[in-house]
Amino acid sequence: MTKKSMKIKWNRTKIRPSGIRLAIEIVRRQNEVVLKVGDRPFLRVAEADTVGALYPENQGEIWQKKLQEGLNKSWRERTADYTRWAFKQIAIAFFVALLLQVLLILLCRHVQQQQARQSPGRWGSLKLLILILLQIGVWVVFIIYSARLFPITREWFYYLIKLLDSTFNNRIFQLGEEAISLNRVLVLILMVAALWIGVGWFVRLLRSRLLTLTAANRSHQDAIAFFVRYSLLFIGVLLVLNAGGIDFQSLAFLLGAIGVGIGFGLQNIAKDFISGLILIVARPIKIGELVQVGEFQGLVLRIGARTTEISHVDRHIITVPNSRFIEGEVLNWNRSGLTRVKAYINVSYGSDIEFVSKVLLAAAQVEHPDILRHPPPKVKFREYAEDGLQFRVVAFISDPLKQPKVRTHLYSQIERYLRRYGIEIARPQQELYLKDLDPEISAGVRSQTPENDRPQPREFLPLEEPEIREEYDWDAIAAAMRGPEGVPVKDRRFQFKIFPDVFLGSDAVEWLMVQERATREEAILMGQLMLEMGIIESPLNEQTFKDDPSFYRFSEEAEIPPASP
Repeated sequence: MTKKSMKIKWNRTKIRPSGIRLAIEIVRRQNEVVLKVGDRPFLRVAEADTVGALYPENQGEIWQKKLQEGLNKSWRERTADYTRWAFKQIAIAFFVALLLQVLLILLCRHVQQQQARQSPGRWGSLKLLILILLQIGVWVVFIIYSARLFPITREWFYYLIKLLDSTFNNRIFQLGEEAISLNRVLVLILMVAALWIGVGWFVRLLRSRLLTLTAANRSHQDAIAFFVRYSLLFIGVLLVLNAGGIDFQSLAFLLGAIGVGIGFGLQNIAKDFISGLILIVARPIKIGELVQVGEFQGLVLRIGARTTEISHVDRHIITVPNSRFIEGEVLNWNRSGLTRVKAYINVSYGSDIEFVSKVLLAAAQVEHPDILRHPPPKVKFREYAEDGLQFRVVAFISDPLKQPKVRTHLYSQIERYLRRYGIEIARPQQELYLKDLDPEISAGVRSQTPENDRPQPREFLPLEEPEIREEYDWDAIAAAMRGPEGVPVKDRRFQFKIFPDVFLGSDAVEWLMVQERATREEAILMGQLMLEMGIIESPLNEQTFKDDPSFYRFSEEAEIPPASP
């Protein structure tokens, strides 16, 4: 039944309760049916008002029943008994709402205590948000229920609903031929938010369950997850706009405005976004690497679409725009596989430079689990400084984050060795020279100076030179490699031959990296030196040591491999 087909004439006279219950009667007048309240006509039912195959009399009976029920309810709601009953219902509803509120508050405290005992996670925050929304929802339901119990408050409630409906459904602007209302905008926002949450959940599932099975490194997994996330978001936003009735041709003006904004105010954001794509595709830096960009230095934690997060050594997080990694100079401590830890020391003038170099080298060779043996520590005499002779001690480590710890170890060992061998650390000093001083005054000053305060000639006591460890102790290295914790030596098959008592070049490289604390390049170099010195040999007469499953054996155990039967 449409509004155009309805031919209902309402009597606008307000019906007030006067102590007499009103009854609605059906009266037939010629070709129409009229509903009367008392002696007043209330509305007229025409044939156009019927639904389906109903006659006007049947439609009138249906409306009479509904209207009579409404009048009876209105009459009952204006009685004192109903008012007392409504207040009782409000009290009961308030008690129930208060009880639910207390239970929800206790649940919130329980979730907060769980988060305090455990590491805070996304699900804990989601639980808290749901509980807070439930607390608000309890009181909203209570207010709506209470407002609908009384006629006047129900009228206010319906007026508020009508006002909100008109506010949300009225056109706020025109986009092409489409009228955009606030209701449509909110629906689109909710759909985009749901799309964002759903895509985020899918990407987390992809990274935790599927990408881990590919054995790809973390940077490759992050790149795949990045492109999957933004591809799904782009396609999803297009589908949401299409489902919302937005014509893409009508977005031409909006996209043009966005382009102008990018050209002026948003160019930095666009530049950072493009730089983020370059960082993910070209990968000049990776997650887990120690980098320095400008005055900031830290460990790369996350490479996002617009910014990159790095963790400083002091454990605070620094957010750096991606464009700084593309436009400026970036120092990457992990790409070479080596990190140099430098310590500078000044000793007093008159010290033996060669002897001091040996003492400092012995101090740097003190065993430390983070200092590599290969390449070994190095000592260099740098310059004649204002307050003494300056030396530089360099040690090599594989983990850049261990720099403060290793530098502290170096300085403590240097101080201990310098004290042991009687080498004086230089201090800032100034000397005063008096020219053309009267001999009598000079003799008087010298005679009044105590004997202990007079400058004494410096005597250098003969000291035993510190023991310097050779860079490669081949006998010890070969003995350890052949020992019970050395490289795995066993019979191996290659094609149609069996080679007895051989080991793999890759196993030897891994053993040297762990036991001798060498880099991979230094371990390969040590293998090549052992091959050239005859400590090991290749059954296949290869002249180059390789970090692969090539066969090698110790020279003392070299035998001609028997042919396979």
